[in-house]
Amino acid sequence: MAVRASHTDVTVTVTLWVHRDAGSDLQRSVESVLGAVEGVDAVTVRNVTGVQPRSTDIRVTVVADMAVAVSGDQTVSETLVDGFGVMDVDRCTLKT
Repeated sequence: MAVRASHTDVTVTVTLWVHRDAGSDLQRSVESVLGAVEGVDAVTVRNVTGVQPRSTDIRVTVVADMAVAVSGDQTVSETLVDGFGVMDVDRCTLKT
């Protein structure tokens, strides 16, 4: 029997890596990284709250609205952190 995924609308504060060559629009680059995470159906960055450039990438902290499909007993935070480039989920609030 397949485990069914439940869709959850959340607002998250998340820290992730964006490659310096990703493009000139930081917000779109962040949305691209988060949108590539398995289970993320939609993402809109509300606010960029931190930027730390490194030699090959940029560490970015953002507040974003997301729709995430969570399967099994995994949480939204666990689903996001499993994604490539996502370092940490500081806050995750269900939208009502």
